[in-house]
Amino acid sequence: MTNKSVPPDPANANNPPRVERRRQFRRASDYQAEHFQNIFSSFETFGRHVVLLDSQARVLYHSKKVDELLEDDAVPLRLEPKFTLLDSHNANQFKAFLKGLAESVPGTVNSSQSDNLRRTRSCILLLERSDSSPLLLSCFPMQPSPVDEDGLKIMAILCDPGCYSEEQWRAFQDLFSLTAAELRLCLALADGLSLAEYSQKYDVTDNTARSQLKKVFEKTNTRRQGDLMRLIFLLTRL
Repeated sequence: MTNKSVPPDPANANNPPRVERRRQFRRASDYQAEHFQNIFSSFETFGRHVVLLDSQARVLYHSKKVDELLEDDAVPLRLEPKFTLLDSHNANQFKAFLKGLAESVPGTVNSSQSDNLRRTRSCILLLERSDSSPLLLSCFPMQPSPVDEDGLKIMAILCDPGCYSEEQWRAFQDLFSLTAAELRLCLALADGLSLAEYSQKYDVTDNTARSQLKKVFEKTNTRRQGDLMRLIFLLTRL
């Protein structure tokens, strides 16, 4: 007796097979490690280090380089037993942020609280370091997910303002066909150097510096350094 082959269904020919229900993630805790790691680890390509917190400031996840960033005492921040800012002013600001989030549950906010809560829906702080420039800490609540039964999540992003993403600067250079010297000038201006300081640091004449800046203006279709700086920060800051 020969086996009859089942003809393929044209309607499903291009559709991927469905994932079995028992293999699908049901709770945030089931997919947390894999899901968050895949998303947030890519942030580090752009110099952004992510810590994910619950509403009690307990650490649920942090991207790979956070431990390396906090391995010495130069950064006034600890992750255990919970996310803790060691500077008293920053600690009070973060505490007010958490309190504001707790009080912003729908139906619990009155008109006298609304202005204060708007200020605490996000939290931006500078973490001073003894041996280098400060870190920028940005905290904000994540949009709740229908599959997440574990409550409010807070994303804390640590950014080193002095750390530039090579990938973004390379894309910026390619976009406008900048030479290496023209890109170096843009980097210097983004670091806050004046044209005279750039000339002194890289041992070029004032005429050469002005010529390079003129070429950058032409290639980027800008006319003033202010316009150029806005363009630089638009395209090289995530």
